[in-house]
Amino acid sequence: MKKTFILFLLFVFTFSNGQTKNHIEKFKNLEPDVWLSIWDKTNSEKSLKIDSLYYDDIPKYLEFKGTVVEALKWTDALGENILIQTVTGEFKWKEYETNQSDFTLQDKSELYTYLFRKSNSESEFNRVWRMYDFNKCYGVDWFTGFIPKATTITDLDKDGIAEIAIPYVLICRGGMDPGEMKIILYEDNTKYALRGSTMLFCETKTPSGGKFEASENLKTMPLFLDFLQKRWNTHKCENERFY
Repeated sequence: MKKTFILFLLFVFTFSNGQTKNHIEKFKNLEPDVWLSIWDKTNSEKSLKIDSLYYDDIPKYLEFKGTVVEALKWTDALGENILIQTVTGEFKWKEYETNQSDFTLQDKSELYTYLFRKSNSESEFNRVWRMYDFNKCYGVDWFTGFIPKATTITDLDKDGIAEIAIPYVLICRGGMDPGEMKIILYEDNTKYALRGSTMLFCETKTPSGGKFEASENLKTMPLFLDFLQKRWNTHKCENERFY
């Protein structure tokens, strides 16, 4: 009995002294979502009646990775949809050498977007697609994330099926080079894209970057291409807003 009591005291002492106030506060403040106003309400389709979801409103059986920065819900001709955008933040990962035994620790961060859908004949949501990208960086300035107030849910061709446009940037630099920028657009399972760079010194006579290349399938979709070009021009300037 005496031995058990001593062990109990040791456990209490270790716990109370091993957990600093800083650790306790970090643990208490862990959040599954960080709302960053990613959704562009103004340029999204009003007739789709898009709603933001609180974290607790997301069905618990849906599987996704990362911290939620935006979750949206709407209904179109294909059914009830849930869009979830997440980021992981910075973490360490092992980059192995060619011998697969030696490695160096690198900085990495990831972003994801998931579309889940439930048709009229289904009782649960199922994943339609997952978009993934990442950033590996040892730079002084770096950022991996969605552009604020830029994700749009539209129906440009009026076919009753929503288009989802997701602009984001991957920045890694120690100097004054533009970052990587992409706008990915999905209509159901079909993927379209603009890929290029952000623009620096936008207000000067010698801006840097800002150009893009369109995916091949956009050449036959002028309506989508025109929309994405306008979105690109709206969001390409960094203006020190990402970090």
